Amino acid sequence: MSQATVRHFTGSTVQRGVDGLLSGVPDLVDGVTSQYVDLLRRGVRLAGELLPSALGGLAGANDCCSVPTQECPPHCVAEIDWEACAGEAQHAVINVKNSGSQARDFSFVVGNLGPAKVAVAPASAALAPGQSVAVHVDVMPSEAFKQGETYTGELLIRGAYEQCVRLRLRLAAPERASLDLCQGDAPQHISELKWYRHWQCTEPCATTDAAGHNPKVRG
Repeated sequence: MSQATVRHFTGSTVQRGVDGLLSGVPDLVDGVTSQYVDLLRRGVRLAGELLPSALGGLAGANDCCSVPTQECPPHCVAEIDWEACAGEAQHAVINVKNSGSQARDFSFVVGNLGPAKVAVAPASAALAPGQSVAVHVDVMPSEAFKQGETYTGELLIRGAYEQCVRLRLRLAAPERASLDLCQGDAPQHISELKWYRHWQCTEPCATTDAAGHNPKVRG
């Protein structure tokens, strides 16, 4: 069964840079180390939230006429990360909202994801202020997919300006059950015949038919 993870690229430039650096690490490490990567990402995000306020307090103590600043929004706002076996179709829903003060036309453009075709619907929408539209993204399975490979693409959202959502699909190998079983000499079933006689009754646990086939084990 496939798994999907959504990661938002928000915060300061430093935070987004660290998120981008760490996004490729889970492909190189095991699951346990990936948990430490997630903790590191959260720590950087928390530090990014606390550090500007602390620096702002220090700057305010020495500067009576500070100039307000504002960063540009990131071009890639989020990443949808799928992990699945070959032959599985992937699906995602992206809710796009017009938060502006005037009506605006939006278009949604997506390319292929490696050898797979990606479908997006609707391809465009006219949104009034405060109105939203659900954009459906479907990745069709392809026989050209290879296990262990990672394929990437982008969904472009164009309104007042252009933003993108990264698409990432990793083909995992199907898991196989494994069991270790050890068998030695045939065991013996020992029972007490009568407690006052102090006798034991011993019989083999494994029995066979007259031909010596199909051994059965007593429970």
